Amino acid sequence: MSRARDFADLAGSADAGGLTGRNLVINGAMQVAQRGTDINGVANGGFCTDRFKMRIANTDNLVVNLDQTTDTPDGYPNSLKLSVGTVESALASDEYVSFGQVVEAQNLQHLKYGTSGAETLSLSFWVKSSVTGTYAISIFQQDASSSPDRRYYSKTYTISSANTWEYKTITISPNTDDVINNDNGQGLRIDWTLGAGSNYTSGSNDTWGAITNWMVGHNASWITTSSATFFLTGVQLEVGEQDTPFEHRSFGDELQRCQRYFHRTTGSTYTPHGGGAVFDADTSDIHVHLPQSMRTSPSLSFGGNVRVSRGSALTTDVVAVTNATGTSSSNPCVAWLRADHGSGYNTGDAVYCFSDNAATGHVSYDAEL
Repeated sequence: MSRARDFADLAGSADAGGLTGRNLVINGAMQVAQRGTDINGVANGGFCTDRFKMRIANTDNLVVNLDQTTDTPDGYPNSLKLSVGTVESALASDEYVSFGQVVEAQNLQHLKYGTSGAETLSLSFWVKSSVTGTYAISIFQQDASSSPDRRYYSKTYTISSANTWEYKTITISPNTDDVINNDNGQGLRIDWTLGAGSNYTSGSNDTWGAITNWMVGHNASWITTSSATFFLTGVQLEVGEQDTPFEHRSFGDELQRCQRYFHRTTGSTYTPHGGGAVFDADTSDIHVHLPQSMRTSPSLSFGGNVRVSRGSALTTDVVAVTNATGTSSSNPCVAWLRADHGSGYNTGDAVYCFSDNAATGHVSYDAEL
């Protein structure tokens, strides 16, 4: 039996091991969800499981909810569930709804895009939906060396049985014309289409070209179906025409990979965020050692009750943070935040930053593509 046949026999089996380092997708088993496991009314650009991002354009009524669930095919820990909270009344030509992941450009140099030797890719995944029909896999290449039109690609797959886990494989033809830059920007964006207007579907499948090639063939009425659901897990993107067994990685490994793009300091009551010193009477600089070197200088946000204290106990000289800004230092594993708080502190006082006992406070560092 050939090696390729061995792979084919094992494809879709959660028990197959070995062959490490093949999967270009991060968090394909939907294990990590730093932002939360149940998000209602997600906006364009929102996340649930890490690295999988929603894209919603020009809809009028649609509300989509996201959940990390344990409804999975055998052997997988989690899936990402999308559900229609408010149905879209009609699909207009300029509307689209999709979700997916961007792979960092410098991780794709071995694909040799822009050359005659560019590599074919195989995308495999498990999917379950309450709405049957033809769905499009949509691919966008940010970098285009020859023409701005040669950036879009699509293939289709069919969900045959409602509410049933099905294993799918998609072969992605290479782009021999346009180089993927060797940098920390967008390389390839892989999206699962849920709704596509005619502006994006009038081109050709399996051809790199204009935006009309982006979501060709999609006809499933998911966004216009009340309470529709869509589950995804076991996502793998790899070099070659033959899909291979899913590369299971530990939770710790996946978390570390995710934290290059997003990190949230949160947890139980009185979660510490970092220590520092008073910059002036009502502002402190807090230094944070990040668990992973981030892709780029992250944007910072915070929520819940985040506090600063200069006392020896959490109830002594505690003030609420009312605003925070921050950036990475020259060391990519260290960041700082400047916390605005009440007056009364002395310049140079040592302080530490923490969440209160409601366990809702968090500080987020975002370097997503």
